Amino acid sequence: MRARVYIMLTLVVLFVQVFVLNNLSISPLVAPMVYIVILLMMPIEFSQWKMLGAGLLLGVVMDLTMGTAGLNTLVTLPIAFFRRPLLYALTGLSPMSKEEGIPTIKRLGVRFHRYFAIVIVLHSLLFYFAEWLSFDNFGTLLLRILCSTLCSLLLDYIIIMLFMKRLSA
Repeated sequence: MRARVYIMLTLVVLFVQVFVLNNLSISPLVAPMVYIVILLMMPIEFSQWKMLGAGLLLGVVMDLTMGTAGLNTLVTLPIAFFRRPLLYALTGLSPMSKEEGIPTIKRLGVRFHRYFAIVIVLHSLLFYFAEWLSFDNFGTLLLRILCSTLCSLLLDYIIIMLFMKRLSA
């Protein structure tokens, strides 16, 4: 049952990212990236190999649809690799507890918000620094990171609220 919900979540998020957000011109400073929510909502017990595979596949799909020549893959792989250690460090879960299931607001409370926000900020920092590849106009870069991150956080929370009940069942 949960596998179908993940597939539906993935398809909805990819559709929204590829066909709506990538073609929406809000401002040069705002380019929300919601596809990272797919990696954040993977089960806690997923191995590093599964996460890296999911990160690679997600990055390649986004690169092919956005025409970014490896930029998304470059950013999603570290997020996928460090997701589990970040989850444990930011939520207080113990690797020894053999915790299973989805990281949800109901399960983790305020700790979930900290984990979610920090990983999305980290993703935005990596993505826009890799895209910019320069410290020229550093103020504009920081403003773009801030605006895009806030917009991404808002949209990601909406997506999570839509799927939370189904994923935690």
